[in-house]
Amino acid sequence: MVEMIGLVTMGALIGLLAWSMAGESESEKKRISRSGDSSSASNAIVSETRIKRAA
Repeated sequence: MVEMIGLVTMGALIGLLAWSMAGESESEKKRISRSGDSSSASNAIVSETRIKRAA
């Protein structure tokens, strides 16, 4: 019984984590598309974000 509760809890937590990360990805895409200008400052922010994700 305890094992079943643990498995359900872990499954719920993994699902919540996946949902949260998907939402974060969507908001990041929206933020980048909103700053559609090609100024060097926005390009630097985007490239810095990509570098942080790669690390």
